Amino acid sequence: MTEQAEPSDDLAAMLRWRASGGEVRVLDWGPPLQVALITCDGGQEMQRVVSDAADLRAELGG
Repeated sequence: MTEQAEPSDDLAAMLRWRASGGEVRVLDWGPPLQVALITCDGGQEMQRVVSDAADLRAELGG
């Protein structure tokens, strides 16, 4: 049996944002990776995540 690693804080934040209906936009693949957390109702950037987390990059397809 293999243990699944806990997601990084950055990946967890992005997954929570998506689960609540927000959009995610990759601004720069870096390194470091820069991701904008965008509102679902107006396209406003609410937060920017700057990260070296490999699991976040993998989740976003980079």
